[in-house]
Amino acid sequence: MRTVAVLGITGSIGTTALRGIEEFKDRVTIVAASCNSRVDNALNLCKTHNISNLCITSDHQALKDGDLVQGIRIWKDLREMLNQIHPDMTLNGIAGSPGLIASFIAMEAGSDLALANKESVVLGGNLLFEKADKCKVRIIPVDSEHSAIDELLLDCGRENVDKLVITASGGPFRNRPIEELDLITPQQAANHPTWNMGPKISIDSSTLANKGLEVIEAHYLFGFDADHIEVVIHPQSVVHSMVRTRSGQIYAQMSPPDMVFPIMRALLWPMVERQVGKALDFSNLDLTFRKLDSQRFPFVTDAFECVRLEGSYPIVYNTANEVAVNRFRKGSILYTEIRSAVRRMLDLDWSFRPKSLEDILDVQNSVIRKMEDR
Repeated sequence: MRTVAVLGITGSIGTTALRGIEEFKDRVTIVAASCNSRVDNALNLCKTHNISNLCITSDHQALKDGDLVQGIRIWKDLREMLNQIHPDMTLNGIAGSPGLIASFIAMEAGSDLALANKESVVLGGNLLFEKADKCKVRIIPVDSEHSAIDELLLDCGRENVDKLVITASGGPFRNRPIEELDLITPQQAANHPTWNMGPKISIDSSTLANKGLEVIEAHYLFGFDADHIEVVIHPQSVVHSMVRTRSGQIYAQMSPPDMVFPIMRALLWPMVERQVGKALDFSNLDLTFRKLDSQRFPFVTDAFECVRLEGSYPIVYNTANEVAVNRFRKGSILYTEIRSAVRRMLDLDWSFRPKSLEDILDVQNSVIRKMEDR
C-alpha cells in the first residue's frame, strides 16, 4: 500500500486524482491533503475520502493549527505536516509558482514527487533535480505530455530518440483571425475546448504560454536541448506526445483527453497493472496535425529562446506571464498584451544563473517589481 499526500486537493488535478484512486484503493491510500482558499470544499472531500490530515495554506482565521474537524486534523504548516506523516509520495497539483516551494518541502520530507506543477521545473531548473538527488527521491512527471514522453523514452530507449514532439491543442482561438485577438475577453480565454482546467492555465493554453512552459519543462526533465524538441498542433488532444527516433520513425502515446491516466501512472509508478479510465475508442476517431504558427503563438518561440539562454530566463518567462495573465483577468490589459508584457521582460539581461531556492525567489521578486514600474 502506497501512502500519498495530495497538494491542491480542490483543483482539477486533486479532484481527478481522487477519482482515479477510488479504483485503486488496494494500492493507494491518501493520508494528507492541502488546500488554499476553498476550505469548506476541501473538508468535504477529506471527509468523503477518509483523509485524516488537511493543511490550509491560506490565512484562514476560523480554523487553527491542531484543530480537529469531524476527525480531520488541521495543519497550518505544510512542512510540519509532511515531516510528521512521511507519505511515500506527494502529488503536487498546486497551481502556479507557489508549487515550487511545496515541491522542495515534499522532497525534504523524503517523499517521491508526482509533479503536476510544471512551474516547479521551469523555475527550479537543474536545482530541482539536484535537490531530488540529494534527498534520494524520484520526480515523476504528471503533465500528460511529459508523462507520455517519459513512457516513450522508457519503451524506445533514451539513446535511440532524436527528438521529442510535444502536441498542443491550439486552444479555442487557433482559427480566429489574428487582427481579432484583441477582442478576446478573460471569460472566453478561460473556456478551453478540450480540457477542464482552472482559469489561469486555460488562458495559458489559449496563448500557448503553457506549451512554452512544457518545452522548458521537457528540456530539464529529459535533458534534450532546444534543437531536439518540437511542438505540433493537434486539436483532438488524443496523441499526448511523440518521439522521433534516430532512424526517423515516430512513436506516439495515445489515450482519451483525461488526466486520470498520467496521475495514476505517477502514483503507481513504475507499473499500472490494470485499466485506468476509459479505453480509446477508434470507431469514430479523426486525428489531425498541423505546423505551429509562430506568428499566432509567439510564446512558444520565446520559450525555445529561454531554453537556449537558460540563466534566469525561464524564471522570467513564467513569472512575467503570471503577472500579465492576472492583469488580463482584471481587465487591465488586452489579450495580446499578455505576451507583449512578457517579451519586454525577456528583452532585459537575465543571464544570472540561480544557485539556490532563495536566488530563484529573488529573481521572481525582481521581475514583479520591474513590471510594477512599467
